[in-house]
Amino acid sequence: MNYFKAAEELLSSIPQLKSAKANLEKREKRLQNSGAPQLPAAISYDKPFTDSHFVSDTLNDLLELAECSRNLAETKQKLEEMENIIDQLKDEHKQLVNLWYVKSYSKESIMEAMNISSPTTIYNLRNKAVAEFALLYYGASALSSI
Repeated sequence: MNYFKAAEELLSSIPQLKSAKANLEKREKRLQNSGAPQLPAAISYDKPFTDSHFVSDTLNDLLELAECSRNLAETKQKLEEMENIIDQLKDEHKQLVNLWYVKSYSKESIMEAMNISSPTTIYNLRNKAVAEFALLYYGASALSSI
């Protein structure tokens, strides 16, 4: 496994994971609200039982809510895990990772923000930051890739 490339893919996924987290939170709230008790329409006393259609819908809603909650928890955990690793990076590497991968700044904007004059320097710094992330995330297995 190329741990450097895997680390770069993980870092590149942060903006989409943040969007997914927000979308899942909205979906979870919508599902919870749709299952909230509703005022009864017209009560039919000649049917003292629940139609199986409503039971199936309720079970499907509960399954969808459970899956959404599980996906949300997994997404939050992955983001927290990656953010904790980023927080452990050297300050210069942390700044570069945040600008490059989290905020998706252009290379020129990153160079300006970090007072770097050479594109070669920015790419070398990026390689060092990703290598450090890979080592902290994957451990000793990543040594062969960096």
